[in-house]
Amino acid sequence: MLTEGASLNIEGWNPGRHDHSGFDCGVGRLNNFLKLSARKQQKDDMTRVYVAVEPGQTKILGYHAINVGTMNVAELAKPPRGTPGHGEIPVLFLGQVAVDQKAQGLGVGSLLMHHVFEKACVIADEAGCHAILLDVMSDGDAEAFTRRKEWYREFGFQSFASNEARMFMTLKQVRRIVET
Repeated sequence: MLTEGASLNIEGWNPGRHDHSGFDCGVGRLNNFLKLSARKQQKDDMTRVYVAVEPGQTKILGYHAINVGTMNVAELAKPPRGTPGHGEIPVLFLGQVAVDQKAQGLGVGSLLMHHVFEKACVIADEAGCHAILLDVMSDGDAEAFTRRKEWYREFGFQSFASNEARMFMTLKQVRRIVET
């Protein structure tokens, strides 16, 4: 049984190896992504899914999905210095973070988020990446939305002025977290 502070591995998701059959984070859309869409999206090079598992185990305790993209600087209050003339800057898009209900509150989500930060730094070093971008899920009631948004805010994400559900964090901020 997983306990707080237990050792976990973050691994690239292998649908043939990792057991997602009993995964339930409490949000149908996130459960269904892992069960119905993730395999095809990963096979088609549209996303990469990473899973949290106990060492030597295959049962998925949590996952995150990332892909690369661009955003228009017109969405920002102030464009970053050096923005290309076309107005698009490279970003890492965080599609989902989900933790099985049996593992919630034990730090699995934070471990997954730190993994996203590490991946963002690698991508930025290899190909350029200005920020991590995400859309807070609105599934459920207003309280659930606010709770999710506050969870991301605790890591340093900020909402766009034009859309409170869209959040970002610059790589400069991410690097400070990873380097500590």
